[in-house]
Amino acid sequence: MTLAIAVEERDRFAELAHDPHFPRVVAANRLYLTAAVADALATERRHWALSSLPATGVLSTLSIGGQETFALFASGADGLTAHVYVSRSVLEASPTGSGLPGLEVRESARAGGGPDQVTVHGPWAALAPVLASTPLRTAARDFAQRLLPSRTKDAYAHDPRLADLVLGRA
Repeated sequence: MTLAIAVEERDRFAELAHDPHFPRVVAANRLYLTAAVADALATERRHWALSSLPATGVLSTLSIGGQETFALFASGADGLTAHVYVSRSVLEASPTGSGLPGLEVRESARAGGGPDQVTVHGPWAALAPVLASTPLRTAARDFAQRLLPSRTKDAYAHDPRLADLVLGRA
């Protein structure tokens, strides 16, 4: 790692740490990892990476294998929106199906996870309780498990300080 990259990462983390959404960004990523990744500690940076670009409004992005799977966005002073990629077949097989009040289920144009994927998008306040329970939790885990055997292509952008907070190491 060059000094220029280290300075750039430190600046992004510092900017994110001063964002009013920061505590919710940490909690949201912790919830996603708990829901989707069976052994987050053992697979960090090799199979998944967590990064942030707060200057662009993308507060954090978590990628598994070669695909983004969870992202948080600033939307106004008090708003936080998110999207999570999940297995379509698992979500649709649930008795509640893809009926997720306050959330939008969108087709995914991403190729990395194959054709059996959709994106669930909406306000974090609506997405959080659903991600914490079945069927979305199960659909997120199924999708992540398909991607986990591959090495992440985003390890270069991984922010270890943000990951430390999310994983409870700091």
